[in-house]
Amino acid sequence: MTNNAKMPGRLCLVLVFLFALTSGGMVLAEPANPVELTGDSVEFQADEGKFVASGNVVLHQDGAVLFCDRVEFYRDRKEAHAYGDVMLESDKGSVWAEKAFYNFGTKRGEFTNARIFSYPVFGQAASITRVGENYYLLSDGWLSTSDYDDPEYRIKSRRIEVWPGDKAVATSSTMYLGALPVLYLPRYTQDLRDNRPHFSVIPGYSKDFGAYLLTRYRVRPTSRTETTYHFDYRERRDVAWGVDLKYDPMWFGQGLVRTYYMNERLIHDKHVWLPRDFATVERERYRLEWRHKLDIDPRTGLIMQFYKMSDNDVLKTYFEREYREDKSPASFAVLTHNADRVTAALRTDVRTNRFEEGVERLPEGSLSWSNQPIADTGFYFKSLNTASRLIRKYPSASDVSQRTVRMDSDTELSRPFKLSFLEMRPFAGTEQTYFTRTIDKADNDSVRGIFRTGMDVSTKFYRVFDADFDRFGVEVNKLRHVVTPTVSYLYQRHPTLESAKLFSFDEVDSRAQINDISLGLDNTLQTKRKGRSVDLARSLLTSDFRLHNHERETSRGGFGPVKWQNEVYPSPYVTLHQDMTFDDESRAMETMNIDAYFRNLKNWELDIGRRFTRDDDDLLTTQLAYTFNPKWRAVIYDRWNIDSGSWQDQQYSLVRDLHSWEVELAYKDKQGYTDNSTEIWVIFRLKAFPSVMFDGGTSYNKRKVDQNAAF
Repeated sequence: MTNNAKMPGRLCLVLVFLFALTSGGMVLAEPANPVELTGDSVEFQADEGKFVASGNVVLHQDGAVLFCDRVEFYRDRKEAHAYGDVMLESDKGSVWAEKAFYNFGTKRGEFTNARIFSYPVFGQAASITRVGENYYLLSDGWLSTSDYDDPEYRIKSRRIEVWPGDKAVATSSTMYLGALPVLYLPRYTQDLRDNRPHFSVIPGYSKDFGAYLLTRYRVRPTSRTETTYHFDYRERRDVAWGVDLKYDPMWFGQGLVRTYYMNERLIHDKHVWLPRDFATVERERYRLEWRHKLDIDPRTGLIMQFYKMSDNDVLKTYFEREYREDKSPASFAVLTHNADRVTAALRTDVRTNRFEEGVERLPEGSLSWSNQPIADTGFYFKSLNTASRLIRKYPSASDVSQRTVRMDSDTELSRPFKLSFLEMRPFAGTEQTYFTRTIDKADNDSVRGIFRTGMDVSTKFYRVFDADFDRFGVEVNKLRHVVTPTVSYLYQRHPTLESAKLFSFDEVDSRAQINDISLGLDNTLQTKRKGRSVDLARSLLTSDFRLHNHERETSRGGFGPVKWQNEVYPSPYVTLHQDMTFDDESRAMETMNIDAYFRNLKNWELDIGRRFTRDDDDLLTTQLAYTFNPKWRAVIYDRWNIDSGSWQDQQYSLVRDLHSWEVELAYKDKQGYTDNSTEIWVIFRLKAFPSVMFDGGTSYNKRKVDQNAAF
């Protein structure tokens, strides 16, 4: 090979490989970490130790691929100088440039007049430096979630740092809408791990608040702290503010502090400027929340929560979503330690809001053993032991309370075995409880004893059917029917000290005689998809048969509530769920819930749900989303009260796709609640970060059909 040898690119690879085998010196990189080079033409200049390639050039090494029109590659230094339509692709993102320098050994590169894409952000700069595998530095550039050459909005700065998949930080930056600068930010940090906004403005109007403006600004002072500032104005309530702090310092655990305060000035007129017929009512309203979790070691953990509120309506008025999840948040601390089959815990509960009723545990310690095998006898032993100082406080200005010290020990011995096709587990146990105080002082310092025994019996039958079906989105490859019947018998003697003589703090104080047979029947249909077993349908029927009433031995026995649950998964796009409770004594259905979800269909998605509770609500909920074309879609949500024959909640939305943004026009009418209201608003939502929005009304980010979505 001469000093200036030219050859077709594909032939070059073969010759370079042969030369490496014979001479041991002419390779693009060390064999352990090679760089592969192809091009329409390749020239090796031995005196400079470099390859010169042009035309459809590709350099590849360990997941990093460099494309360009022309390259000079220095073999010993692993340096590539690329020109014309340069693109570097890796699992950390892509960079396009006019020209670039890249070192395949250090993973460092310099890109001129370049653009970067690292989901979900795009950027452009006069120069981009790839400092390491997961760190880019943009000089004199901008960042956006729009992939347009001239994006609708951008964050512009002389220095932007991007850690793909983690965060992007811009120093002394300015936000532009088109060519108009709208906001100066001394430091802007976009967390690429979540979709929460840094700054949001929510103007709107409601019947209770009048016109309102809710603002929120979120910053990350350090990589392990996050602060959110709230400043809100409501025409009929006045100003409110709050500060939230989220922290994760590693050595101290992680936690969240949330505050909100206002001197509420409630006016009864429609607008603040109108003459007032009644005096303005003023009162302080606030909430303070602190949650903390600390993993002391792999087996020991601490969880704490403190919640203080000014009154019992502050959550319902200003934080409706939290109120729906938990109307009365507790204040507690729990320290747990897990060993092999043994768990120790120390818990403290304190009532922090005097307007609420609550049970304080000052403190409560527990030690429990799960099913422990006793040598090789086949017997198993389990036990739960607690010692508690309990105080029940009532919502009043006085200190009226009930209190006792209670020590409880609940033990059980079992001997599982198999008899033919039956799995059997007979058991016997006792619960002994000591109370320092009772309702009648004559019973103070008493020990209550309870004896129980019983047996669990279960088995399993199955059959495989030679069924193959693949139509209407339902795929069946063989069908397996599994039937699991269960029978459990529990006999618990009448307690030696009746629950009517005890203060009621929790279920330990309300033990009663039990003589029940529990019946269960589980039917499951399974099939295989892509080599994996999946459930097509499941039906579970359960009930208790009382041999006599728990509290009144003279009363007849009978079946207790019958519970029936059904789930059907015919395809990945359709889910059906139903559960109901039938009360045998009243011969009436107590509850029934039905849900049907149709998702990821061609142009529409549909959710239908019904919630029925006897002597309460009977609600029908529907949500329909239809996509007219890639630019327009509509969403209709309705809740119908079947009992009253009237609409309880309606919302109609029209959504327009603006490339990197969505704009939504919505109308909402809410009736039948404490606060009847009608609202119209506009929401601008950033598609890459769905909860980043400038919102013209209340946020509507709750699960519509299933109102039990986790907070």
